[in-house]
Amino acid sequence: MSILKLKNYSLIPFFFSVVVFHVGCACTAQKNEVSLKLAAKNDEVNAVKCELQSKEKAITELLDRLSVKDQEIGRLTDKLNTAQTTIEDLKNDIERLREVDVQMEEKKKEVDERIEETIPLSEKETTSGTDSATTSEKEAP
Repeated sequence: MSILKLKNYSLIPFFFSVVVFHVGCACTAQKNEVSLKLAAKNDEVNAVKCELQSKEKAITELLDRLSVKDQEIGRLTDKLNTAQTTIEDLKNDIERLREVDVQMEEKKKEVDERIEETIPLSEKETTSGTDSATTSEKEAP
C-alpha cells in the first residue's frame, strides 16, 4: 500500500502541473485573442480619429468661407446704407430745388408785374394802337 500511496502522491503534482500548464495556455490564448481585439479596436479608433480630423478640416474651411461671405455681406450692407442715405439727400435736394424754382417763378411774375407797372399807360396804348393800326391796314387790302 505504501507504493500505491506513493504513486497517488506523486500523481498529484503531475496532475497539478498539467492543470497549471493548460490554464497557462488558456490564459495565453485568451491574451492573444484580447490583444487581437484590442488591436482591431485601436484600428477603429484611429479610423474614427482620421475621419473626425477630416470633418474638422471641412468644418473649418466652411467656417472660413462663411466668415468671408459675412464680411462681404457687411460691406454690401454698408454700401446699401450709403446709397440709401445718398438717395434721401438727393430727394431732399430735389425738393429744395423745386421750392427754389417755385420761388423763382413767383419772383419772375412779381418782376414782370413791376415792369408792367413801370411802363406808362400811354406807351401801352401807343403800342396797342400801333398794333390795332397794323391789324386794320392788313384787313384793308
